[in-house]
Amino acid sequence: MKAAVYDRFWHSMGGGERHSGMIAQLLAQAGVDVDLVGHSDVSLDELGSRLALDLSRASLRIVPDRGEAAMAEVTADYDLFVNSTYMSRVEPRSKRSAYLCFFPTPFDHDLPLLHRKAIRILGPRLAHPETPESPAALRYGTGWYPQEGGRRRRWAWSNGEGVLLFGAGPGLTLEVDCGRPGAVDSVEVSIEFDGTTRQVLQVAPEFASAQIELPAADHVRELRLRSATFSPGQHDPRSLGVALSRLRVSGARLRPRERVAIRYPWLLRRPDDMSFVQSYNVVLANSAYTQGWIRTLWQSESEILFPPIEVNRVACRQDRSKVILSVGRFFAPGYGHSKRQLEMVRMFGDIVRSGLIPDWRLVVIGGCEDSQRPYLERVTAAAAGLPVEIHANAPRSLVDETMGSAAIFWSATGFGEDTNKRPWTNEHFGMTTAESMAGGCVPVVIDRAGQREIVRDGVDGFRWTDPSQLRIRTLQVATDEALRARLSAAAVHRAQEFSDSAFAKRWNRLIVDYDLLQTSPPRGFDSGTEHHGGAKSVRPNPRSN
Repeated sequence: MKAAVYDRFWHSMGGGERHSGMIAQLLAQAGVDVDLVGHSDVSLDELGSRLALDLSRASLRIVPDRGEAAMAEVTADYDLFVNSTYMSRVEPRSKRSAYLCFFPTPFDHDLPLLHRKAIRILGPRLAHPETPESPAALRYGTGWYPQEGGRRRRWAWSNGEGVLLFGAGPGLTLEVDCGRPGAVDSVEVSIEFDGTTRQVLQVAPEFASAQIELPAADHVRELRLRSATFSPGQHDPRSLGVALSRLRVSGARLRPRERVAIRYPWLLRRPDDMSFVQSYNVVLANSAYTQGWIRTLWQSESEILFPPIEVNRVACRQDRSKVILSVGRFFAPGYGHSKRQLEMVRMFGDIVRSGLIPDWRLVVIGGCEDSQRPYLERVTAAAAGLPVEIHANAPRSLVDETMGSAAIFWSATGFGEDTNKRPWTNEHFGMTTAESMAGGCVPVVIDRAGQREIVRDGVDGFRWTDPSQLRIRTLQVATDEALRARLSAAAVHRAQEFSDSAFAKRWNRLIVDYDLLQTSPPRGFDSGTEHHGGAKSVRPNPRSN
């Protein structure tokens, strides 16, 4: 039997990749022939090492990123297809399938309100081809922000790895103006075709004309533009690479639909089309919070499969240091679910100035991409003069050591956000919270979203709703050693419920309930019995055999 676990972000080697990688490991251990499918080359040995997984029995399959229709064709090679790619809408053609959803973020969430309204009014009147039809037809693929600019010139920014799609056919010349409006320096752009660099352009802040040669091919052609990125400012958290304007193919005559695809690519999105969801045997949610929003936004039921936590990785010390720890990537609000390090530093400063817990420190650890350096600098500036340590891109050993020795763990993800309007800005689960609890930290975390499922208020930690409550709970834990010891022991015990072994049990139950390995008819199919979030829900797949 052959299975595929698809994740376009394997190279990031983050928590989501461990979630999907654990599924691959368990399938391989069960004797299934497993491919880890992605679009960029990674070292399977390094991936396994970074994620603490045994991937030695799995294989890596790299396929060109030619859109979701092309990816759907790849799925036909497998008996089981597990899609763990965030915001993917691939409709599988495999015999059985599962969709691992980290959050059902709307597909037009990054567009202004006016654009979202235009999509709903004009979008249904336009055809929405997945790939270009004629050789000269051009489509923006992944990695582009909505167009901006004025009447005289409009442009689309890449996120550092933008994809352009062309129809199959003879060699062509793409004429385009390239620039970086608002940037302070030039950038080198590598133009790749079929995994090979064909051209390198030096792009300055000012727009300048350039020609890009497109080789002949008998398949949909994909050009990938790779470059370094920058962050435009405090109120614009995007990572911007290079801007393209006035795209045209030499001598080509385009149809009206193809012209729309180039000038207004955002109009071709289908945010309300949820048909892809029904093509999966089961949708898996990483938390009850995510499950609830899948029901609301996708009108679909799902099963909960909590992420696997390495509970034995951190050595839990009995003698705890007077440290409050925060772990999470540095990125400014407005750019996904920001960890709100700036707000936490300011809240800690208020506690320090109260003089009630002298000798305590705040340690902030997290990865930071170059585009988010301005935000990191703001956090560092706010920490000046305070007993705060900031470690950007620190080794995992420092994270483990601090989790095993710190007394308190803080999380403020989602602080100040409107959950009803932007639910994706909250912590969908909270893997670092569970990891810190396994290390003996007492969690004092925001009372939102996935944190509610991990931390039982007053049992193995505390949850807070506003800064004053955070301060009260932190002082309570910091000044009462007996309470701190009791909560710490309870936190370690609680974390075991999210361990690798607990994950394996849940996954193996789902395999049986949904017959994902096709060993027998799905249980409960005839009865139509449904139950969710730890109970069985059998939903026949219209594509299943």
